[in-house]
Amino acid sequence: HVLPSDPRAKLRVVHVAGTNGKGSVCALISEALIAGGYKVGTFNSPHFLEVNDAVRIQGVPIPMAEYAELRSWINSLDAKAQAPSGPLTLFEQATVATIWWFAQNKVDLAVIEVGMGGLRDATNVFGTADGHSSLGVGRSLVQCICPVDADHLGMIGNTIEEIAHEKAGIMRPGSWVVIGSQDHVEAFHKIRQIAHRISPGRIVNVRRQPSYDLHVPKFAIKHTDKEAELTSHLTDAQRFGLPSWASFNGTGRRCLRVKYPPTLEIYKVGHAYCSHSGDHRPSLQPPLQPQTQQQTQPHECDKGTCTSCSKCMAPTVELDLPLVLAGYYQAGNASIAFYALDVLRTHFGFTKLTDAVIQTGFQNVRWPGRLSWLRFGSDDMGMSPPHSHRSGSSSDTNSACNGISSTRSSTRSNSVSGRSSFDESDLLGNWILADGAHNEPAAVELRKYVDTTLRRVTQQRYIHATRGRDYQNTPNVRWIVGFSGGKDMKSILKNLAMPGDLIWAVPFSQPDEMPWISCTNPDKIEAATREIESSDKVLVTKFASLADALARLAEEKSDTCMTVLCGSLYLVADLYRELQIDPFSHSRT
Repeated sequence: HVLPSDPRAKLRVVHVAGTNGKGSVCALISEALIAGGYKVGTFNSPHFLEVNDAVRIQGVPIPMAEYAELRSWINSLDAKAQAPSGPLTLFEQATVATIWWFAQNKVDLAVIEVGMGGLRDATNVFGTADGHSSLGVGRSLVQCICPVDADHLGMIGNTIEEIAHEKAGIMRPGSWVVIGSQDHVEAFHKIRQIAHRISPGRIVNVRRQPSYDLHVPKFAIKHTDKEAELTSHLTDAQRFGLPSWASFNGTGRRCLRVKYPPTLEIYKVGHAYCSHSGDHRPSLQPPLQPQTQQQTQPHECDKGTCTSCSKCMAPTVELDLPLVLAGYYQAGNASIAFYALDVLRTHFGFTKLTDAVIQTGFQNVRWPGRLSWLRFGSDDMGMSPPHSHRSGSSSDTNSACNGISSTRSSTRSNSVSGRSSFDESDLLGNWILADGAHNEPAAVELRKYVDTTLRRVTQQRYIHATRGRDYQNTPNVRWIVGFSGGKDMKSILKNLAMPGDLIWAVPFSQPDEMPWISCTNPDKIEAATREIESSDKVLVTKFASLADALARLAEEKSDTCMTVLCGSLYLVADLYRELQIDPFSHSRT
């Protein structure tokens, strides 16, 4: 008893692996393709609020009733098959259901996020770009490797190098590989080594691509005459619906400025090799068999020292990509997404992906639970969030523009245009910053963002004299934290908590279809806090539930302390449920 047909044969895929940034990269790629008029299926892991929201077409989840029926059908086929390897796991069932639904709905492209690892992951079942491979069925056109770090140790590897090897297992001969910037040199070398062996000449090393994170005073979409009617489906108020002090637009729109070759002929030279490199010259139809070590040695241009070849000296086109997802690290994620899209339009016929389309898609992106500002409390100047079930209670208004925004006043519009106006009603106590940071690198980036926000608050208060002229009086942070079992809590907490901060330890609910996930007892979180260097200056409070912590927060909220919830995406999902926010209940225009 098997499926009536193999749904993989109908799919073209962009496959995304890595430790951090996979979801953001998938969201950016998907939104750009949607803006170009393509029908796009997106599969993320884990799900956010409900099991069906991980499976989306055009950003809209599969209906729960349809998903439940599909899962039941697949489960019955699996039970009848009685495979020697045993029944499918829950994630394998979800993967099969996703691939089948995408194929039945005839998506133009499927953007697939790896569940865990890569080589042995249930999503690693697709073939090469030309559709011929013993590795799988279907066409995996581009594989993106996001930053790799020490997560899931003991499950997919015991060292960074072993984990990188596992992540690189999604690569396919003849397909294009986009390698994101890596913090660990051993991870980069392992990924690059495997890429040179499997798909030489079709490698984009993002670290070597010219790009800059900057503010553009007069940012505008690069429309052509034929694209005059191409518009974003989100208004600026929805896109930047932030408290006035959390806007980082400065003197213009925050953008990633990228450069790319202007012609197909120049681009065909490849991103990892130069045109005069002898045996290293790429073939447009590379052999499927792995290359020898001698054939895959990188040339000078791969080291950044070449100054004479046509690839390194070719003229380039500049493009400013709006960075609406908050956090400094999002520039790196945007780079991965852009070069994946550039490969799609240049080599695989996705010609509707013009510069203007990609810019529009990057403006439309939203990714809930990642540096998301959530309005908390009912005394909020009468702002009524249109997508909240409880009118006036809360809304998701992060700079990622997750599509859930309150009706904004003129102060928000001013912050968008760079003419920031401080609104005293935007007290710190009226907002919660929610982020799924669950490992040390993510904690470091979260702390950077929090520090930037606190500096912004202090500057605004000084400029407008709303709290006197004490420029050194920076608010402290209240950290509401919960962790999955097995996390290195000490490493995470030491990067988050500073002297004077508060830590509220809470549990989270058991996520559906993830029986292997366990919640860490708040007592263990308190014990881990006592091991960090500044523990004597950090006050820890334990709560029996997140609801209890929020009730306490409602009593204590003020503008002297910033509230951040983090440690687990499952805890962030609980917060969305408590505030009755559904980030996927939106429609497209």
